[in-house]
Amino acid sequence: MAAADRALGRSVRAAIRTRAPGATDALGLAGRLLSPAFRGVVVLLLLDPRRRREGSTALLATVTAATIARHTRTRIDRRRPGDRVEGGFPSRHAAAAVALVSAVGGTRTPLGRTAAAAATIGLLGRVVRADHDPADIAAGALLGMCVGGGMRRFLLLLERVPSRR
Repeated sequence: MAAADRALGRSVRAAIRTRAPGATDALGLAGRLLSPAFRGVVVLLLLDPRRRREGSTALLATVTAATIARHTRTRIDRRRPGDRVEGGFPSRHAAAAVALVSAVGGTRTPLGRTAAAAATIGLLGRVVRADHDPADIAAGALLGMCVGGGMRRFLLLLERVPSRR
C-alpha cells in the first residue's frame, strides 16, 4: 500500500511538472501559504462578534485535529517522500484545514466553500512539493472531517442544554 501511494505521489508530481509546468510553483506557494491563511481566517472569525462562535469552533477543531495528527504520526513513523525525515502520515495540515472547513459548515456555506477550494489547492501543493504523498493528505483530511464535524455538532448540542442560572 505504501509503495503504491509513493508511486501515485511521484506520478502526480510528474504529471503537473510536464503538463502544467507553471502550476508547480503556484501550487507549491499555495501549499506554503495554507496554514498562515487559515490561521488568519480563524482570527478574523474570532474578532467578528457575529461570528465568534464559528471562530471558536474552528479554533478548537483545527487545534484538536492537528494535535491528534501529530501524535498519530509519531506512532506510525512513515517517512515523507521528500527530504524531511519526520513522519508525515497523517498530514497535520490536511487535518487542520479540513477541520476548519467542517467546523464552519462544510460546503453548505460560502465561507466553507471558499475554504474547501483553498484547502484543496493548498493540499495538492503539499503533494507537489513532496511534503506528503496522497494517502498522507487523505488520512489527514478524513481525520479533520471527523474532528471538525464532530466539534461543530457537539458545540451545537451544548447550546441546546438549558442553563441552570
